[in-house]
Amino acid sequence: MCKNVLWLLAGGALSGFAATLANVDAQALLRQSDILRNGSASYVVHIKITNFEGARQDEEHLYAVSQKGLDKTHVEFLSPREKGRYLLMLGDDMWIYLPDTSRPVRITPLERLTGEASNGDVARTNYAYDYDAVYLRSEKVGEAECHVLELTAKRKGSTYHKIEYWLRVEDARPVKAEFYLTSGKHTKSATFDAYLEEGGRTRLARLTIYDQIRKNSHSVLEYSGFEARELPDKLFHQGRLDRF
Repeated sequence: MCKNVLWLLAGGALSGFAATLANVDAQALLRQSDILRNGSASYVVHIKITNFEGARQDEEHLYAVSQKGLDKTHVEFLSPREKGRYLLMLGDDMWIYLPDTSRPVRITPLERLTGEASNGDVARTNYAYDYDAVYLRSEKVGEAECHVLELTAKRKGSTYHKIEYWLRVEDARPVKAEFYLTSGKHTKSATFDAYLEEGGRTRLARLTIYDQIRKNSHSVLEYSGFEARELPDKLFHQGRLDRF
């Protein structure tokens, strides 16, 4: 009798899980979560990145990120020692412009920008554009009930090969992420620490990225000054940007 009850309970749980999988549109959830990180088709946002080794603050960098559509990003380096540098991403291609070189240098989204933040962590935040999403399960992170998605890269310009992504059930707010390379190596993790209400919208305010190889190293990204703005096409021109 007890064994039959256990089988019935197990069967009910599996049926419920299967129903959850069938009813959740993982790609739609991913698009909804992207709005909290972007929020406009064309915008400018400032990012301060502070790097830490253990509890010791190492260095701080400032950037102005301009994004137009899903595939155009311009990043201006604002820190005094880096003035004159720009990063440009068009589709799957990315370059860095240095003040003492006449030609841009081709780079990849996975390469390190500063600390634990890669180029793509700053310039490539539309996950629904870069990844296919599959629903894995639901689970709690602290007090938050979350959907867990598995994201697999579908573009050459995707920063990571695979991401496990926790989104809060009530509003698809990103809570945490685990990042994996093509080799399967777990390279980084991230927590989405704070959001703010601005202009009637909820937007990401602080993100922390942790190195899973050097365990004592992490970087804090703080977002401010978000402004929806029409951006000129010349900002995303592949020639020398400083001539504008």
